[in-house]
Amino acid sequence: MKPKSERDIRAELWLLIGAFLWAANYPVVKYGISGIERFAFNGLRYFISAGAALLLYRVFRLPWTRVEPADWMRLIRAGVVAHVMYQMAFITGLHLTTAGNAAVLLATAPLWTLVIDARMHGERISARMWAGILLSLAGVVMITIGGGKDLTLGSDELIGDLVCLAAALFWALNTNLQKPLLGRYSPTQLTLVMVCVGALGLVLVGLPWAWTVDWGDVHWTFYTAALWSGIFSLALGSLIWSVGIKRIGPGLTGAFGNLIPVIAIGVSYLMLGEKLLPVQFAGAGVTLIGVWIARR
Repeated sequence: MKPKSERDIRAELWLLIGAFLWAANYPVVKYGISGIERFAFNGLRYFISAGAALLLYRVFRLPWTRVEPADWMRLIRAGVVAHVMYQMAFITGLHLTTAGNAAVLLATAPLWTLVIDARMHGERISARMWAGILLSLAGVVMITIGGGKDLTLGSDELIGDLVCLAAALFWALNTNLQKPLLGRYSPTQLTLVMVCVGALGLVLVGLPWAWTVDWGDVHWTFYTAALWSGIFSLALGSLIWSVGIKRIGPGLTGAFGNLIPVIAIGVSYLMLGEKLLPVQFAGAGVTLIGVWIARR
């Protein structure tokens, strides 16, 4: 077995940080949309994210590689899939179905990442990686069911279930669309372009709802939620994800996504005092073991 390089290990450590940022983002966004209409909030946090990415480039004078004309459409396509289609599907699906269904269906993204990676890039999927991904997915299911959330497939939730499944596919596709681009452009440049594409799309989507919000009466804490989510979850989180894809590939990077529900459980327990059952602790352990197997 080929030993991991120091760069690979650093990339995995950054992905752990990214998983923490995204896990903490759930309660932040949940709070934000309780005070600002969800599509307007989504557009606001993406506007902030694009501003943060542009400021990062200006302050640190990061290098910019001239984009080949043929690559502009590939960059825009990746940005639309990652930051417009995925976000719209995620918010809509979560609104229509139960939280339990959404968590399990979105946790299938690493599986679709492997399948699309094999299809698009001819990557071989090892038995060990399959075993690790499936085991970590089983852990996510244990966490969800153990929390007492309903897993139903009734007619009222079916559309939401399908939309959440589409969101998982969009995220897997986004992970693989970035792979060839990261061979020519830096993660920071790719993140900047993709986040700006997402900001443009989601601001346009959110405008009709933004007109209905009395922004002067919005409490400052809701703006803080948008600020935190835009800078740390979207800008920094997207950059970390791109670095992971470049360093260790789409399949293994996708495996770290299954850590997010595990960390979210811990954050909810420590910060919100939510009750945890033994089966959830067991599910967290199974998920961690699965990711450990997949990354070897």
